[in-house]
Amino acid sequence: MTRTRGADDDAGMATARMDKQERRKTLVDAAVGVAEREGVPAMSIRRVAEAADVSLGLVHYCFNDRNDLVAAVAQRCVAELGKAGLDALSAVEDTLVAALRAGVRGMWTALSASRARQLVTYEITTYSLRQHGEHAVAVGQYEVGQQAVEAFLTRAAHNSGNHWTRPVPELAGMTLALIDGVCLRWLVDGDEEGALARLDGFAETMARHAAPGVATDETGPVDEAAEPS
Repeated sequence: MTRTRGADDDAGMATARMDKQERRKTLVDAAVGVAEREGVPAMSIRRVAEAADVSLGLVHYCFNDRNDLVAAVAQRCVAELGKAGLDALSAVEDTLVAALRAGVRGMWTALSASRARQLVTYEITTYSLRQHGEHAVAVGQYEVGQQAVEAFLTRAAHNSGNHWTRPVPELAGMTLALIDGVCLRWLVDGDEEGALARLDGFAETMARHAAPGVATDETGPVDEAAEPS
């Protein structure tokens, strides 16, 4: 007799998925720690299992392979910066320049909190580009960053009653390039005051690509506040 799957089975599957997600989060935490202390090349499945005090099998259960683990670490680091920028916007009800400054400074606060963490993000990029078959890790890293900055710019314009006069993806790419450059220079010279001055100047420059009011096209108003796809 064939048994029909019931509510208990569905609940069990949901619990298993949640358990796997929690285990992935714990393992990513361990992997970040390994990378910060020893570098990305040392972040092997075996080393992460040792750091998390779990079996190799558990790591393989949660991640398809090492690339999957490295990608998860990269996405975690980038997503944290994006969240910090959006969180900083929540308390701003002023001009677009003020919103942009608050957002990039929020990102900077998260970024500058750990020099080792930022070294990991850049090391993941260069390491992935050097390794055969791992190029997609670096691509995914920047895709997450692009989406986060698009959401940040869209929210900043909406909250301040403006709209962008250039495509948001284009402006987000410019923003990512600027933040990358500022961060790399800070990692080299440690000049936080200079870094903040560059970010403030960028906010003023970026605001020139916006105009008051709601964006429109041939069909009518455009909802720029919608999350980028």
